[in-house]
Amino acid sequence: MKETEGNVSMAEKLLGIKSGDLEKALCNQTRVTRSERIRSPVNVRQAADNRDALARALYGIVFNFIVHSTNLSIGYIDDVKLFVGVLDIFGFECFKMNSFEQLCINFTNERLQQFFNSFVFKLEEQLYEREGIPWDALDFPDNQDSVDLLAGKKEGVFAMLDEECIVPNGSDQGFCNKLIKQHKGHRRFDEIKTKPTWFVIKHFAGPVSYCTDSFLDKNRDQLSMDLLECVGNSSNEFVAELFRKDPKFAESFVKEEDKKTKKKKYTVSSEFKDQLSSLMDVVDLTEPHFIRCIKPNPQNVPDLFDRKGVTEQLRYGGVLQVVQVSRAGYPVRINHQEC
Repeated sequence: MKETEGNVSMAEKLLGIKSGDLEKALCNQTRVTRSERIRSPVNVRQAADNRDALARALYGIVFNFIVHSTNLSIGYIDDVKLFVGVLDIFGFECFKMNSFEQLCINFTNERLQQFFNSFVFKLEEQLYEREGIPWDALDFPDNQDSVDLLAGKKEGVFAMLDEECIVPNGSDQGFCNKLIKQHKGHRRFDEIKTKPTWFVIKHFAGPVSYCTDSFLDKNRDQLSMDLLECVGNSSNEFVAELFRKDPKFAESFVKEEDKKTKKKKYTVSSEFKDQLSSLMDVVDLTEPHFIRCIKPNPQNVPDLFDRKGVTEQLRYGGVLQVVQVSRAGYPVRINHQEC
């Protein structure tokens, strides 16, 4: 830790932590027995994971505080019935190496694509009924099976990941093996025989290969009790209160004898699904308008059209699927005056 002493000292100063306490919390793990507390050192990877988990927790908790404070300052009312909202989504992602983050992002896009399909479907249905035109609703594309594959309660990818995080000796390889065993033959799922820790999800926008290395660690993303005690006892009242009042961490500061219920274990995927579900509940009640932004080239220069890049954006942004939805019905529509 000598080479990082300056950085650790600065972090301790900003967080209001006593000198040396942050290093101890990052590099050690405390196990509590009935009669004593046993502190043992962790390896370099575990210490790095502790550091990253603390950084993410700090970012998330401060972000929530800023949003809450901003809403209060502009006079936000919880029970308001009329509002205008802007939802800026991260587009569909497909890289050479896709991990847990891309799976979460692409799941969000699947849910929003499902909402979009349903919205366009209803508009088309209303139009055909108004015009008295017979049509078959089954012609419209649907990604419900893809959403179920990811978010199913027992056999979905996220549910199986949460289960693997709980079972003794759970591993990334074991998680991938169970996925392949459970979903082999599913039209939205595939395996890569030359890569035993990879699996493929055939999303509505296209297939994506995911590497399961570090999936379990990223999904757990839990702060150790050592770190929680460290920041919870900060001399900086603002920092201490942020953690002590946060729903995710508050129960960790309650004494064992005062706890009424068993602490709920949060995972990144379960928290992500809950937040996305709440968002979709709100979106379902709105009258949406869609805007698709297409960059002509990655260099952001004028008079340059990157055909491949634009095509990928159209595909990953769901624009090509919009055409597919329109073509499923009657794509050519001529006014009576034009006949």
